[in-house]
Amino acid sequence: MAEENDKLLTEEELAAIEEMVAAGALGGEGYNVGIPSSNHDLTRQDTSVGVNVTAIEQLNDRLHRFMRVGMLEELRYNARLQPARTEIIRYADYVSGTSPPLAVNVTKIDPLRGECLVVIHSQVVFSCLDNWFGGSPKSLTSVPAGRIFTPTESAVIDKIRGVIFHSLSEAWAPFMKVECSLSSSEISAVFANIAADDEMVIMNRFETQGDGEDLGFVDIIYPYASLKQVREVLSTRITTSGSDAESDARWSAKLSDSVEDVPVKGVVKAVELSISVDELSNLKVGDWLPIHPSEHAEFSINGFPVFNVDVGSRGNQIAVQIVESVMSEE
Repeated sequence: MAEENDKLLTEEELAAIEEMVAAGALGGEGYNVGIPSSNHDLTRQDTSVGVNVTAIEQLNDRLHRFMRVGMLEELRYNARLQPARTEIIRYADYVSGTSPPLAVNVTKIDPLRGECLVVIHSQVVFSCLDNWFGGSPKSLTSVPAGRIFTPTESAVIDKIRGVIFHSLSEAWAPFMKVECSLSSSEISAVFANIAADDEMVIMNRFETQGDGEDLGFVDIIYPYASLKQVREVLSTRITTSGSDAESDARWSAKLSDSVEDVPVKGVVKAVELSISVDELSNLKVGDWLPIHPSEHAEFSINGFPVFNVDVGSRGNQIAVQIVESVMSEE
């Protein structure tokens, strides 16, 4: 075996091969000729497979609904929150596309790997604050980049973050149980190092609008690697249009068994009496009320007439005998 630094062919042998190739005297066919191939960048992370975007969209749809309800209950803010826009981008590109001040919350979402970002735009904070004190949300023309949030604004941020954390837990519930906890807070995404600059992240942006103007956004940033580790959990919970006949049959059988155990309330109405308020107010113990019973009594289930019955007795118990059904054939 040749040593690591030894050449397998001498200079003369290499020169001879070059002359044969140039003259076309090298016979035989090459290996793997004509096989189709595609370009592949070894330095780029693969984002085409691994995480199903459909699952992320379902997750964001639930998150969108819970966030709207939570903002209304906790902050009395009926935000026109738009459904999420999902993008897979480089972390450096996301950071460069944001500008402070922002409420950047470095969040641990157990059991996902690493840390995520919950980014609240300053305009969302100001809109919630204005709305809380009776004003109307409106867009500010400019906010200094170095501006620090006041104690009152920080309290509003805590409220919004609490709503988002609760909404995330509820949104993930059909897929897996997660718990959100705050690791640190910043005013710029530059200081939140949840991934390397060249690593991919999944950005989910929920934008708010009001009276024809933008009122900021809320971003949920997952490192791509953290969701790729739970891709099987995400893919198995996706609702598809197809159906499995065997699974449908099992589900139908279980549903039928469950329905048979549901209790219902049956009422036999033998007579219906009309009486005035004056007569009712003058009633006393021992009075008689004349009634005119119909040919059959009515047997109702949960308030719906089902059968006409005759009232009688069977053995030592009062009973009813079904005469006919009053339900329509449909």
